[in-house]
Amino acid sequence: FLMIRRPPRSTPKPSSAASDVNKRQEQEAAPRLPPFAVPTWLRPVIVPSGIHRLAAGWARFSELDVVQRQDTGSYTICRMVPDALMAASDDPNAASGMLDRLLAPRGDFCRLSMDRPQLMGILNVTPDSFSDGGRHNAPARAIAAGRTMFEAGAAIIDIGGESTRPGAEPVTRNQELARVLPVLAGLRGGDAVLSIDTRHADVMTRAVAGGAAVINDVGGLRGDGALQAAAAAQVPVIIMHMQGTPDTMQDDPQYRFAPVEILTFLEDRIAAAEEAGIPRAMLAVDPGYGFGKAVMHNLQLINWVSMLHVLGVPILIGASRKSSIAKMSAGEDADHRLPGSLALGMAALRQGAQMLRVHDVAETAQAVAVEMALADAH
Repeated sequence: FLMIRRPPRSTPKPSSAASDVNKRQEQEAAPRLPPFAVPTWLRPVIVPSGIHRLAAGWARFSELDVVQRQDTGSYTICRMVPDALMAASDDPNAASGMLDRLLAPRGDFCRLSMDRPQLMGILNVTPDSFSDGGRHNAPARAIAAGRTMFEAGAAIIDIGGESTRPGAEPVTRNQELARVLPVLAGLRGGDAVLSIDTRHADVMTRAVAGGAAVINDVGGLRGDGALQAAAAAQVPVIIMHMQGTPDTMQDDPQYRFAPVEILTFLEDRIAAAEEAGIPRAMLAVDPGYGFGKAVMHNLQLINWVSMLHVLGVPILIGASRKSSIAKMSAGEDADHRLPGSLALGMAALRQGAQMLRVHDVAETAQAVAVEMALADAH
């Protein structure tokens, strides 16, 4: 067990919400019960010179935080090396299976290699998205913007016709289709992978017929017919976590321990997708930064990304220009959150996230290049 004690800093006093979150997790020198005798999760502790390669990628670890949920509902955390975990485990098969999934290489996602980071450019063709709403309303402008993103380094262009910002009002399916189909038609046939950002079954079906090669569903395939439409489309799917709906998700979101609850939600949705006929090899997950989460939950999400690799699928992180950046900083508007976006994106990359969903493609591509050079030079 390793506890790092830092010297006092002149930082603001933690909020009561942050204090409540911390009270639900206790760090201990050894597990109260053998690992896997109670619900247990493993978080690889990322270090530059680690022995093991997480998902056979660039992030490395030598130790694991062993997280256990006690009968009281509280969580305990202790740090162990993998050999000690196996020796102490109540269920060696469960322990070895979880370790195997953490270490196994990820296959390609929509023909894109997951052994290096990939960028997804955000192309909102909406009048009311939180950051770029209205800028790409005209199909010609949206098509030009998509091409620029690809040239700047985005392998995937994610096209959305419905705003999912906090408090956003739903649009009709016809409105959503009228926004995205002309852009798909204009970008179809190029080298970029086209993704449709939608929660709605009929939009998924029409968009895939119109050239979308990926379905990116912020609703986690929970909408009416979404699971069936995604399975019938036979294209890769990104499943996202969101607590609530866009119009309610920021109304005081609550978790006992957000990383574990997000992970278990995604496990359940992957199982549902597989049962519907979507192979795990065609799935990726997004823990949903900013979707039904307070600032503390978002920070936990980024710091615990490495734990999500147990799902055995690629991980997408979309923290670009989110309002939490302004809340942690000086209240900047969406157009002035690039530094914070890069900080969050690189933090996720260090935790092994394979894909970043971003507004500022060229700037992020440069940051990724430097980050990967640092990883290679450890």
